[in-house]
Amino acid sequence: NVIIVDFRALDTLGEITVLGIAGLLVGSALAGWRPNSRVTPQPARAFLLEPVVQLLLPLMLSVSLFLFLRGHNLPGGGFVGGLVAATGVLLLYIAHGTDWVESRWRASHQAVIALGLLAATLTGAASLLVSHPFLTSTYLAPVLPVIGKVPLASALGFDLGVLLTVLGATLLAVVTLGRVGGEPATGQERAS
Repeated sequence: NVIIVDFRALDTLGEITVLGIAGLLVGSALAGWRPNSRVTPQPARAFLLEPVVQLLLPLMLSVSLFLFLRGHNLPGGGFVGGLVAATGVLLLYIAHGTDWVESRWRASHQAVIALGLLAATLTGAASLLVSHPFLTSTYLAPVLPVIGKVPLASALGFDLGVLLTVLGATLLAVVTLGRVGGEPATGQERAS
């Protein structure tokens, strides 16, 4: 991850931009599309899935945060952290359904993608303020009372942008693809 963020940051910025655009394209291209064939009603959800997901989601978000924070010098980082967080949220969609999740998830997936790309770009632009090349990483190690020395790299802001972009693009694409064939047919569709 150090190589990705410190030495290949411009390449990574390009990759998350492409990922964000791909998520947006899937979301917009399939937003209103419905298949011509009849759609069978969704099967009833497993009764244990809902309580298990309620227990799993905080664990998955904690693992996502752990992977995100340790990822600069150890395996992990924003990309895998974003995938783990997206998987947790997708389990909510499976357990409770789209309407339930979207009544509680206030941010649009498009906004999460935009916020991620903005965070990554602004992190890169911040280095220009101190006359360093775009996306040059810097490092601080403040000593906090009780906690002690806390290593902070500016790459953390960049990695946060990666996490948010991956989270938004994954959710937008998978949820949109899930809607394409997953809704029960209306009375008029059944008659045709």
